[in-house]
Amino acid sequence: MHHTHRITFLAATAALFFSTVVGAAEEPVKKEEAAEAVIVGNPPPDSPFGKLKIGMKYEEVIAIVGKPTSESSWCTGKQNIPFYFGDDRGRAEAHFKGLGKLDFNATVSMYPFRICKGNAPLDLVYIEYNPETTGEQPK
Repeated sequence: MHHTHRITFLAATAALFFSTVVGAAEEPVKKEEAAEAVIVGNPPPDSPFGKLKIGMKYEEVIAIVGKPTSESSWCTGKQNIPFYFGDDRGRAEAHFKGLGKLDFNATVSMYPFRICKGNAPLDLVYIEYNPETTGEQPK
């Protein structure tokens, strides 16, 4: 009688293990989701901001809009996620007087003591059209 319980237990454990492994293989693997691209405001088509498209490279944007009035960059916190290789580890922000603000994904540099610094802007992820802006960084 004792062997019957042991065999039943082993069979139930094996069935549970295989159903878990097979069930996990059937679930679709989610791709790393990027930050959602956003356009705020209605830039006129003849405005430099009206000619921009989400995903454009920084150099392309500057060729259209010109030099920003002010710029800054920072780390998003995703640089601390192990095995995260997405583009959203750093952000760069560019303010343009009389036009608004643009956000870009940015490269990051890691320093000792978990210090992170945002670096070079990469691709455009956010457009905020505001003809009333001064182009200065908010305090």
